[in-house]
Amino acid sequence: MVPGASAGPGRGARRMKTFRWPDGVRCAVLVSIHFDAESFDLKHTTEDRLYGRFSYGRYGVRAGLPRLLAMLQRRSIAATVFVNGDDAVRHRSAVREIHDAGHEIGGRGWDHTPLSSLGDTEEDALRRGRDVLSEICGVVPKGFRASGGELSSNTLHLLTQLGFQYDASFQDDDLPYLIAPRPGAVLAEIPGVWALDDSLALSARHTHARLMKIWREEFDALEREGCLVPLTIHLRGDVGLTRAARIAALEELLTHMGSRPGVRFMTGSQIAALTLASGLTPESDPIDAHRETLRVTPYRGELAVKPL
Repeated sequence: MVPGASAGPGRGARRMKTFRWPDGVRCAVLVSIHFDAESFDLKHTTEDRLYGRFSYGRYGVRAGLPRLLAMLQRRSIAATVFVNGDDAVRHRSAVREIHDAGHEIGGRGWDHTPLSSLGDTEEDALRRGRDVLSEICGVVPKGFRASGGELSSNTLHLLTQLGFQYDASFQDDDLPYLIAPRPGAVLAEIPGVWALDDSLALSARHTHARLMKIWREEFDALEREGCLVPLTIHLRGDVGLTRAARIAALEELLTHMGSRPGVRFMTGSQIAALTLASGLTPESDPIDAHRETLRVTPYRGELAVKPL
């Protein structure tokens, strides 16, 4: 356990009683976008073969991005767009256009290599990704989301050293919370959920109509409880929502969300600022917290999580 972190009971019930949105806000919707252009396709092919079925990443930049930016402007929604360094270098003007349109740019490392596999080079990858975004936009990114949600045991520590204010890689709660990955350092965590990630449903060949039905049900339930609604949208033409019919359905859903009293669209940095100022007690590093939970929880058969 990190020194100085809370050693109290599990965070769910405790924080549901203490975290509060600002007056007049019942529920916050985070529209987060994964840029994921050629860097994603390069997980499956080589640089000289970025053609044919390996060109969906370029579709997102060429056709999907203008369509998405126009829709967000119509709805007066500011989004948070997570971009890795490799894609940023390839598409500097697109990243700058996103920033100039009033959206937040968040870090995503250098490429899609799992952070847990980088070892001693992880810090360099995180730093390079941060620096190229800073150079393009003129603003140091405050937020980070790991590709595939895969972090190493050192990632959170490195993020605080590199000046990030929040991470958005975990999926362990319905509200933001604070983490103390090292003594004297605090990071806001903004959890997501794959049920609100377009790529999983679309990669399984679900229709966008079915996806919107799921998302509407998720939103209605989370809104009733006053929780965070973390949407994740991909620019890509294969598993993203930026094709014409899909984005029309998305706009209809966002209109429904915005019509509900007390619902506010917020960027990741806005949510992080509220969390950092909330007065919540920072929790221990989640990896240490998991070990502690398992230590005091009896093992109950094959369906239980086995100790690390």
